[in-house]
Amino acid sequence: MKKILTLVVACVVFAGVASAQSDSFKSFRVDAGLLYAIPGGDLLDAGVGYYLNPKYQITDNILLGAKVEGAVMGSADENALDISAVVSYAATFDYYFNTNSFRPFVGMDAGVYALGSADLELNGETLASMDLGSKFGIAPKVGFSYGHFDMALQYNLIFGQEKGYDEYNYMSVKVGFHFGGGKK
Repeated sequence: MKKILTLVVACVVFAGVASAQSDSFKSFRVDAGLLYAIPGGDLLDAGVGYYLNPKYQITDNILLGAKVEGAVMGSADENALDISAVVSYAATFDYYFNTNSFRPFVGMDAGVYALGSADLELNGETLASMDLGSKFGIAPKVGFSYGHFDMALQYNLIFGQEKGYDEYNYMSVKVGFHFGGGKK
């Protein structure tokens, strides 16, 4: 019964979304780009990554989409080199404030973050190892589009991390382009 109810609700929502569309912009676009990651803790120093985000223009101001994002972060000292990866799969919501060429926006992503593993090493000897698994997280963002160029700041807040391993929360500076979604 739950599966049938979920299917009915999904069909109704999809039908509503499919009938709504922007008056000024093409319906579909894909955002792609690179990011610089700044971890929130002391364990990791910095990192780089990518994102790919297909979106559907619901109205002139609202876009909904799905995002895959990956970031590799690391740090080094005289005893160890630590490298860790975070991959997220999220639903996205963006609200654009106008329909001009320069379009500032705010938004929120919510989804699953697949975390790597953490190892504590001293002089090449592994003292502790932990698989961090997958966690739920949100990512508020602010940015702008100018033509097909995009830039944003986003903070990835990952819930349920082990105490002392909350280093995977990170700020990302994103630079990219979107394909499609231009003026009609």
